[in-house]
Amino acid sequence: MNYKVISLDFELTRSENDEQLLAQLESIRSGENFQALIPFAKAYLGLFYVIESELAAVEKIKLLANKELAEAIIDGFKASVLRDDITAVEQIGEAKAKQQEFAEGYVILAGLDLITADSMDAIESVNTKILESAIAFHFSNKTNHQNLWFEYLLKGHKEIVLPALDKYWSAMLQNKASYIPGRNLVLSDSPDIEVVQYTVLSLLEHWQNCKAKILFQLLQLAFKYADSEEFLAVTERVLSQDEKLNEKTRLYWLATAFLLAPEKYAARFSDYVGRVKLKVMPLLDFVTVIITAKDKVNIDVSDKLVAQLLRLIAPIFPPQHHVYGALGGLDINSRNVMLIFYSLVCSDSKTVTKEIKALRKARVMKIYSGVIDNVLELHIRKNNEKDFVLPDFDSYIKYLVDNNKLDGRSNKFDLH
Repeated sequence: MNYKVISLDFELTRSENDEQLLAQLESIRSGENFQALIPFAKAYLGLFYVIESELAAVEKIKLLANKELAEAIIDGFKASVLRDDITAVEQIGEAKAKQQEFAEGYVILAGLDLITADSMDAIESVNTKILESAIAFHFSNKTNHQNLWFEYLLKGHKEIVLPALDKYWSAMLQNKASYIPGRNLVLSDSPDIEVVQYTVLSLLEHWQNCKAKILFQLLQLAFKYADSEEFLAVTERVLSQDEKLNEKTRLYWLATAFLLAPEKYAARFSDYVGRVKLKVMPLLDFVTVIITAKDKVNIDVSDKLVAQLLRLIAPIFPPQHHVYGALGGLDINSRNVMLIFYSLVCSDSKTVTKEIKALRKARVMKIYSGVIDNVLELHIRKNNEKDFVLPDFDSYIKYLVDNNKLDGRSNKFDLH
């Protein structure tokens, strides 16, 4: 049935709703009659533009129903959150992936808003499965109403929110969604770390058609917050079906496999990258983030691994000097290569000099011979001079430039 709730003549609307719904008063009050409650829930949540948005949510119901019916509707909203037959979170996610929704969600959202209006503690009496579905409705059934109870749960009840988000997002992604609502909890500049830790591997495994930029972000987060063994298992499952990947996402996944298990994946990784600049450029961006944050990632960024990456990447990007004005200095690719070298400068490992000497012998690294010699010199000084202090990165680069340790060349795109 379609009830007339959108009208500029609210007196007529009330009259028509009373005529149709007063006979259903008990099923409305008990929360059983979702069909009758849905239009009023939408009004309560601010979805009817003909009702003043500044009007209190409960007052919007009173515009559409007489006192007795309005009270039954409010009671019905509250009673709805006690039902045991609410659509499961996975079904809500599947529907959202297909750009559909369960309209009952509006009733649940209104009900939770009402029962928590006086105190958020009231939410403790609501069944966990209802709350999980409500969290999914929060993202699927968009309204103009602020769901304060969700912020309360997110802050203080992660044990409910985290499984709900994981189930909801996984259901969407398994149904080939390309966008997931609420992803700012993971992908914003200030993500919720607990949400990241709980969901990032699931997102990586199931988000098969995500863009390379998003994959880059998710992988970086996984290096910081995921268990490395579980991360490797997900990586290997993805690579077992790598026909679903494009060139760039395959590159990121192979780089991830190499970083997690260098001995196992070195040959496959190197063969794929080769000396192809269009592959090495995004690879450089990707690994620089990991190496420069190596104290914050859950993997062993060994000197051997760093040296292997340098052999693969550095010969493609000989040092380049921009020669114009305030933008002078190394270009971004050369700077990133030097950041990787600088990680060897800062290494306290006993094996670092061995790796540096091996780099010096590598024919492909000849263009960086001055840099490699300087890295070795810095370690000798660090080991033998009591008061020696390593330079910061900018001082390190300045020294190399001032002392002609970089075999630089001008970028052909520089202005003169």
